[in-house]
Amino acid sequence: MNKKFIYILASLTAVVSLNSCVEKLGTAPGTDTLPVVTPYNYAPSSEYDADTDQRVRFVNNGKATQAYFLVEKTADKKALIDSQGEEAYIQRVMSQGTALSFTDGVAEVVVTDMPGDYDISVAASDGSQKTLRSTSFSGIAWDSESGISGSYYPGLARIKGIVGDGPFEAELQRHQTDEHLFRIKGAFGPGTKLTIQTIDKKGEDEDGEYTFFRIPAQALPFTWGNYGTVSCRDVGYWQGDDAWVLSNGYESGMYADGSCFLMIQYYVSAGNMGYGYDFFVAD
Repeated sequence: MNKKFIYILASLTAVVSLNSCVEKLGTAPGTDTLPVVTPYNYAPSSEYDADTDQRVRFVNNGKATQAYFLVEKTADKKALIDSQGEEAYIQRVMSQGTALSFTDGVAEVVVTDMPGDYDISVAASDGSQKTLRSTSFSGIAWDSESGISGSYYPGLARIKGIVGDGPFEAELQRHQTDEHLFRIKGAFGPGTKLTIQTIDKKGEDEDGEYTFFRIPAQALPFTWGNYGTVSCRDVGYWQGDDAWVLSNGYESGMYADGSCFLMIQYYVSAGNMGYGYDFFVAD
């Protein structure tokens, strides 16, 4: 092997080794040189609205003596960094953000009211060096101001055995930008929701005209015995055939006042729990 090739190989090995070390800086406690606080997103507890709220855990690598976090729309953060650079944004977080207090290297907060795309940024310092880390969250923007209050009545005995007989105080809310997307907030009690999506098909019965809607598959925030998380969907999604909810008598519909009848199939990973009608009755 000629000396030139040996020299190039040795140089590449050194670069790879150096890059490996650089990538690890600020990530492994006890071996870092940079002060770093890393944020992680988790679902909040049931008293919060998981569509717009998040529990954030901040983990200090042991080098940061100061840390601040700032919640801001992703577009606003990007605009400042694009115009003034990341250093300017670090200064913004440290001057306008909220100070973090750590216990065993960890701090937790619940960030609320984030309808849309947001960044949760944390600036850390050891007195001389500074770093910036962030996590993102895309909240669902519901129009609560024009919401319709009412009561939700579960129909399936197995579901009543889990959440109670009801009725539960609930509110029908429309998405702020998608006129077909709705949720029934509080359908199974505080901290729960049920998402539905209207389609361009009308029906009529003795109670009046209604708009058909679909119930996409969605996990619910409760479990059944040892079977794990309960999920739900309409019969069409269950059977893999839309005809079941359009012409076979298993439809779901919304009346002009917001009242709804919902043909729902409940299930767990092991299989079917049953299906039947639930009702949302507007006040």
